[in-house]
Amino acid sequence: MQTYRFSIWIPLKIQIPELGLVSREEFFDWLWSSFGSEGLEGIHEGTLLSEEAAESGLETDSWLLDAAQAPASRDWIGQQENTEASLYFSEAVRAEKVRDCLKKLSDLKIGPVEEVPDQDWNAEWKASFLSAEEGIEIPPIWRIFPPWKEAKDVQLKNHERFLKVNPGAGFGTGTHETTQLCLRAIGEWGMGVKDGASPFTLDFGSGSGILAIGLALLGAKVDAVEVDSLAIDNARENAALNGVEDRIEYFQSLPQRSDQYDLIVANILKPILIENARLLTDRLSKSGVLILSGLIEKDVRDISEIYSSFLGGEAPEIRNLGEWYSVRFKNSQG
Repeated sequence: MQTYRFSIWIPLKIQIPELGLVSREEFFDWLWSSFGSEGLEGIHEGTLLSEEAAESGLETDSWLLDAAQAPASRDWIGQQENTEASLYFSEAVRAEKVRDCLKKLSDLKIGPVEEVPDQDWNAEWKASFLSAEEGIEIPPIWRIFPPWKEAKDVQLKNHERFLKVNPGAGFGTGTHETTQLCLRAIGEWGMGVKDGASPFTLDFGSGSGILAIGLALLGAKVDAVEVDSLAIDNARENAALNGVEDRIEYFQSLPQRSDQYDLIVANILKPILIENARLLTDRLSKSGVLILSGLIEKDVRDISEIYSSFLGGEAPEIRNLGEWYSVRFKNSQG
């Protein structure tokens, strides 16, 4: 199936005749509601490379920013003055029709409609997986496979579990260091869960759902919170691939519940972790475990101090893979 796209460059605020002046995120919502029935099939929102970040004056050492979800190839850039987004369509005529409508908005810069090459992100993702004959091994227990690979052909080591992930439009596949840090911590936690137990857990910023699925495979009940509806659709598909769809509930904001979580994992960047520090620590059970990632080295001190102040002064365990870091807290207020 052919795919077509065109790019738009969006300012921080944009004027829409029927709504007035709206934010960039409100603009994306408007795009979906206005053109979802006109053939709009996907939006990829501005990947920001490190050199572009430097030119924009943003504080980051990473190759992109992601203020809503950790998987490395999908992002929402709130500080960049003009963010590029690509709109995807299955038919060129539909892409041209929507482009003509958007040209009426004077604040937008719009590129031409072009056919997407066959070497799209799904093909690249498949190639990276196919080059790893044994799948992606993440100690102590995970072995990640795409759905087209036969797990029966691979010899599992002691305690290992299969985790299948289907490629989506940049929602995360387990290859990024922050995802691996979280899966390692989840695996270690899961090895201490008693047989037959059903812990209550939270994946905050779930993206492809890979962390939520890992928790569910360990017997946990999971609340998965993700702001992007496309990512939730991808996560549901992945959950079904692993046979755990009945153990995961999906939300676009943190649900109101009386029960607290035995484990919380949040794989998102520093500003979102800071904004939600009190909310997350308040929902952590006594003696619960909190895993935070999506951090670079200079983020670790601030995040550790803020969360520690809400958790009775508990010092975290700090780990890293390359330039990426995670912190793990055990609630000491129990």
